[in-house]
Amino acid sequence: MVENMETNTRRRLLKFGLVCPFVAWLAPTADAQSASPTTALKSGYATRLKRILGDGKLPYIDIESSCNPTKVDIAFVARSMDELNIGLMALSADPTKGQFAKGIRFDNLSERLLAAFPDRFIPVGNGGQPPFITEAPGEFFAAQEAAAARSPMFLLGEFEMRHYPSPRQVKRGELDRDVDVAIDGPVGHQLFALSEKLGLPFQLHYEVEDRLLPPLERMLDQYPKAKVIWCHVGQVRYIERASSYSPAYVEGLIKRFPNLWFDTAFGDAMSVYPLSDQRQARVWGTFGALGDDWKDLLVAYPERFLSALDLGGDRIEQIADYDRKHRDFLRRLPQETQHQIAYRTAWSLLFGEAFV
Repeated sequence: MVENMETNTRRRLLKFGLVCPFVAWLAPTADAQSASPTTALKSGYATRLKRILGDGKLPYIDIESSCNPTKVDIAFVARSMDELNIGLMALSADPTKGQFAKGIRFDNLSERLLAAFPDRFIPVGNGGQPPFITEAPGEFFAAQEAAAARSPMFLLGEFEMRHYPSPRQVKRGELDRDVDVAIDGPVGHQLFALSEKLGLPFQLHYEVEDRLLPPLERMLDQYPKAKVIWCHVGQVRYIERASSYSPAYVEGLIKRFPNLWFDTAFGDAMSVYPLSDQRQARVWGTFGALGDDWKDLLVAYPERFLSALDLGGDRIEQIADYDRKHRDFLRRLPQETQHQIAYRTAWSLLFGEAFV
């Protein structure tokens, strides 16, 4: 059974020209040599995006979603993407504690996604969470680097350096996901250095707190070639802990650090963080409209913002609801800004060229 699955996977990879070092022992063919894996993937991605645009719909590239790699229904996600006109998705594996206990330091979800649906999924590294980045960071980073050498990888996963328990976890009474790893400590330096070495962006979950901002700025200064996607722009869960954060502060970061991007995965206007009882998505103003200052920032610098859904292992089946909320946000922006944030910024960041 395992042998048949591996054979089918290799056949799919050959069909799409995605012959990678991890199947290098396979006899080479003319088709396999006609295009590099990256070229073949880009061609499929572009075809899909242009087809959706040709149908008069707005595709977007979800730069930040993750899942439990042992439970995800890949076919369901792909089918939902088609139904919702989602262009591409960077769906990363969040390796489980069970996998960690077995000595696994890298999950090959991306290879499985590409084997099944190479025109929909962006190959991405694993999410960096405890215990992987707290108990075995060296092994974890080494495994990410080795995986990037074996097969296509266009960005690293989401690294949780400061993460409060999610609203869903709070409601379930699961408060152990209170992660606080120093951004300027050994793990942070390994992360920024790996991004520079591989030339790959990484996703950063880093709660907004006044005390956390100076260390992040120092790291951005020290590693100017690291490509950082700070997740959840405008999401502040405790306003009393973030007196210095504002659209003006974000604009200052944009002007100072050309290696910094922001994704737009945040709650709707009524989203409340249960531990603080505060509306956490600060981009919204009164009556559910975008705040004028945040809207002005997005319109002024759309090339620094990216679409994102932030699906996770406990909510991936809610993809339609998350899509609806994200599109509601995009519709509030000028059309040109919509297209830039939806897919053009991600394309430029991942491939170093404009989408045409």
